[in-house]
Amino acid sequence: MKDNGLRDSVPDARRSRLRATIATIERALATIQPAARDDNGATATDSLRASVADLAGQLALGPEPEYRRCSACERLGMSGATVCGHCWTKLTPRPATASVPG
Repeated sequence: MKDNGLRDSVPDARRSRLRATIATIERALATIQPAARDDNGATATDSLRASVADLAGQLALGPEPEYRRCSACERLGMSGATVCGHCWTKLTPRPATASVPG
């Protein structure tokens, strides 16, 4: 990989770290055994799960984007891009992933 001294504009390390932190909290919450239920049938962990889900929704991080390197300048760009955002080289489109009906 070439090192041209310029920082790649993607991926956003702070957003990636937030995604990882949210995922870690959700995994930890999944391991907590249900406690006593209140009058509404909810547990303390239900409330905490709802708060984490609300936080994740407010952050609107979405899934981690997919990136690829340009074959000409080796800068990172969006996986679905058809032109490099840095050197404007035409990129071969990636094959679409088949979605499974669910």
